[in-house]
Amino acid sequence: MNTVVSIVYVNYNSSALIVDSIDSLTAQCKDVPFEVIIVDNASKVEEKLKLDSLRMERNWNNIQIIYAGENLGFGRANNLGATKAIGKYLFFLNPDTLICNDVVRILFDFLESSGPKIIACGGSLLTADKKPTSSYGNLPGIFQELGNIGLGLSFILGGYYKRHLAINAAVYQTTPTKVPYIVGADIFIYADAFNDLNGFDECFFMYYEETDLFYRLSKKRLDSYIVPDAQIIHLEGGAVNSLATEKFNHAKFEMLLASKIYYYRKWWSKSSLPLFKLIFLLQIVVQFTKGNMGSQLKPLLKSYFSIVLGAK
Repeated sequence: MNTVVSIVYVNYNSSALIVDSIDSLTAQCKDVPFEVIIVDNASKVEEKLKLDSLRMERNWNNIQIIYAGENLGFGRANNLGATKAIGKYLFFLNPDTLICNDVVRILFDFLESSGPKIIACGGSLLTADKKPTSSYGNLPGIFQELGNIGLGLSFILGGYYKRHLAINAAVYQTTPTKVPYIVGADIFIYADAFNDLNGFDECFFMYYEETDLFYRLSKKRLDSYIVPDAQIIHLEGGAVNSLATEKFNHAKFEMLLASKIYYYRKWWSKSSLPLFKLIFLLQIVVQFTKGNMGSQLKPLLKSYFSIVLGAK
């Protein structure tokens, strides 16, 4: 049968996670023909050898591995994988995911039976003990960032904040629900629509590239949905744990801050940037005071000013 879905993974020293994910995928998803494309972002030699040896041992005929030769980041690597895809649909999966049921069939059936405005969907992401975790979110803005300072605004706004402002939300619905954006761990999208948008913006190295993608979809009046029946365990952060040397991940902090500033510089007015930068500084100071950002403030401020001054 012809390939219908092209599943794209990005590997950076996470071969063991990808193998587990592929094992769960092949065990659960048998009805809709799919291929798997793994883009390796210059992992260690032993990580590459592990993938190659397993592909031979398990006769993974529908799996191709692309060695990028450098760490392209999340968006560029997925774009590279998409250029090699032959399916009608692209399914971007994180390495730290485990498939619980036939999500390929569920998401495929949903888009096939939906109207032309519905262009992408995702499943319900779960923790390792199968509790709902972040699956979608609202597009970023000033009130959301104010709520993230940690001074109680999100608590005061209560349900309104969760429904209309929170950047991450878990799935408690039982029926397909329209959402502003789907987290990057499991994006199922028409290949033509993705290519028409020129894929992910490669100026994002990691984080906010999916937010940017869905904002661009929304500007074209195209919709995205969460389909709760499709269930996927997301071992959140597993694919980037190698960057962390302690509980607080400073490398992740820097990438996240750089991506946020780029996102607002791209989509918001130039006059609003000083306010956003001030809010980000307040977020750092307040969250550090609460013990959520490591044990040293000086490196945080050094990174903040370096990134802010570089994003004029």
